[in-house]
Amino acid sequence: MEVKRIVIKMLNKLAPTVIILFFCLIHTNVFAQHTIRVLCKENNQAIAYADVYFPDSKTSTSTDKDGYFSINTNNESVFTQISCVGYTTFLETITLQKDTVIYLELSHQDLQEVVISGNRSKLQGENVLNVEKISLLNNPELPGISLSRQLTNLAGISNFSTGAGIGKPVIRGMSGNRIAVFSQGVRIENQQWGDEHGLGVDENGYEQVEIIKGPASLLYGSDALGGVVYFTDERYAKNNSTESVINSEYHSNTNGWRNTGAFKVSKNQWHWNLFGGYDTYEDYKDGNGNYVYNSRFHTGNFKTALGYTGEKYITSLKYSFLNEQYGLSDTIEPPAFQATGKRRLDEPYQNLTTRLISSENTFLFEKESKLKVDLGYIFNNRKEFESSTEDGKANLDMNLGTFSYNARWYSPQWHNRWSIIAGSQGMYQTNLNKGSERLIPDAVTVDAGLFVTSDYYYTKKSYWQIGIRVDNRHINSQSYGNEGESGYFPEFSKNYTAFIFSTGVYHQLTKSLSLRGNLSSGYRAPTMFELLSDGIHEGTNRFEIGNTALKIENSYQTDISLDYKTRHLELFFNPYLNYIRNYIYLQPTGEILENLPVYHYVQDNSYLYGGEAGFHFHPHPLDWLHFSGTYSNTFGQDTKHNHLPLMPSQKLNFTVRASFPGKKALQTFSVYLQEQYSFAQNLVELYETPTPAYNLVNIGLTFNLAIGEQKLIFNLIADNIFNEVYYDHLSRYKQYGIDDMGRDITLKLSLPF
Repeated sequence: MEVKRIVIKMLNKLAPTVIILFFCLIHTNVFAQHTIRVLCKENNQAIAYADVYFPDSKTSTSTDKDGYFSINTNNESVFTQISCVGYTTFLETITLQKDTVIYLELSHQDLQEVVISGNRSKLQGENVLNVEKISLLNNPELPGISLSRQLTNLAGISNFSTGAGIGKPVIRGMSGNRIAVFSQGVRIENQQWGDEHGLGVDENGYEQVEIIKGPASLLYGSDALGGVVYFTDERYAKNNSTESVINSEYHSNTNGWRNTGAFKVSKNQWHWNLFGGYDTYEDYKDGNGNYVYNSRFHTGNFKTALGYTGEKYITSLKYSFLNEQYGLSDTIEPPAFQATGKRRLDEPYQNLTTRLISSENTFLFEKESKLKVDLGYIFNNRKEFESSTEDGKANLDMNLGTFSYNARWYSPQWHNRWSIIAGSQGMYQTNLNKGSERLIPDAVTVDAGLFVTSDYYYTKKSYWQIGIRVDNRHINSQSYGNEGESGYFPEFSKNYTAFIFSTGVYHQLTKSLSLRGNLSSGYRAPTMFELLSDGIHEGTNRFEIGNTALKIENSYQTDISLDYKTRHLELFFNPYLNYIRNYIYLQPTGEILENLPVYHYVQDNSYLYGGEAGFHFHPHPLDWLHFSGTYSNTFGQDTKHNHLPLMPSQKLNFTVRASFPGKKALQTFSVYLQEQYSFAQNLVELYETPTPAYNLVNIGLTFNLAIGEQKLIFNLIADNIFNEVYYDHLSRYKQYGIDDMGRDITLKLSLPF
């Protein structure tokens, strides 16, 4: 009885506290509802069914038939993006007041693209940095199979390819470890120095990809010397709704299938996304109808995200899995051997597995201040099977584990003019060999960096940006093998420190003309492969010897862009000059070891220069018709005026697109015709072969159908419709005399529910 009385007494004392806590918890989940209306600025009419997106929480809604939408929050303001066909895109912080009205201006151009990979989300073209963007959702104008090949639609972007499935993006002549790739808010680490495997990212589950052209080390650290490829996850389903979609596509050239699906659900503050897919392809055919032996490949992907949107805290927990199996070839197989439709990989082939778990967190403070903290762990396993072994194990088997963090504090905008961003980034990485072959030793790499950047708005649209950063990288590796023998790795330990800066201005000269200028620096510490390699690199058929004396690469780029935009015409001109101190590259020695040519890693100061230009014409009253075109070039030389290796050729890209409203079941119909012309590349390094010009013509049709309440999107695409026989200058199969893919007819079907 005494125990009972003590328990009752304690409960009586705790009851008021429990009740207070209970009501506090209820209060944190009871949000005020704010109703906002969207109107046309010219005629004051309601804009119905406009897309309303909240970038911080990655949630969305839409206006109703009278132009109204609601926000449930106790915050005084919310960062909002509103877009609708025929109107300029709205991207500002809304102050939530009674009877808030937002006005959109009429526009005959396409929807203005919003990019988020810079300091803050901005409309494309209003960034100090040069940022391009491609939508990955039901975009029929993306030729090719590999994701890297699809990015070549952008001026200044090329593809360093190994067959039809493997590709790495090349930004103004730089790729591999000079390009940083970000997914789920963290940097992808997957032995990216290797030429013979791709990005390690599947486009399923991504809404768009943004590419920063030029040094972006200020925001993204080492490896962003040449640019950044930034993937943005698909947004969650609209508030209190469920969405799903099934996609299937068939490629005639490879008898290939790609099947993906997605399921999304949002309920109050909770959101869940689920994606999955599988690809399988046989050997591809070149323009002569020859099958490229063992160019077959298969991939499987899975991705999920769980999000919570609170009053002062927004979080997402994400996990992705990707398995890629690629055959490697050095010969053309006669068509007779292809009759079986073989999909099983023959040696040599590689099996790549990447797992990424990340946590994205946003803490909202007073007066628009916020803190973003992204944490991630990525595990990459790279296996290469080059010859049969008794136990069936891989010749090369490497495990790379990387923990990374990215923390950024965003200040409020003081006096509507000045704001800063301060942050820190870093990683802890371990590499472990398990196979009989070693390309790099077991090693530990530790990165840490601090940065601060500031924006100063001297008018509403024009601003100046400046920032500085300091980084340190420490590499420590173990010795392996016997000194004097091939494959020997000495013990190695070294620190690399870099100080970088960036400054630039975006200025609205007139209502139609704007100027962007940027001077930025970047850096890249040498990789373990460049420092310590000593042996055969099977994927490239070279005997490569590293150099422990290599220094940090430093890049200094000036980038200018002049943009002219009216209601029916857009023009841009964008020259650049990039000086790279201690540029690292492979130099042939003329020697032969183990029947392969010997290459040494060396350094020299170099220059990369060139530019892009383009137009977009949307004539009135032919609102359904669009003409666009781009030109790009990149030239590279060292200080002795020798040409740098693997510089992309000059390219022209023209597109004509037309969209028409449909009737009844056919809601809309669109067609495009695209020509991609690559000039001959004769400006080559001493031991590099030139490449002839080639011309590709692609055509596509898109049908948006409605059968009852069921929507259906159908695409019919023909890439290289005239079956051009060619190889690109950056094709790794060029050295074997193997051409790129011939004509490919693609059928795509999408069923949203």
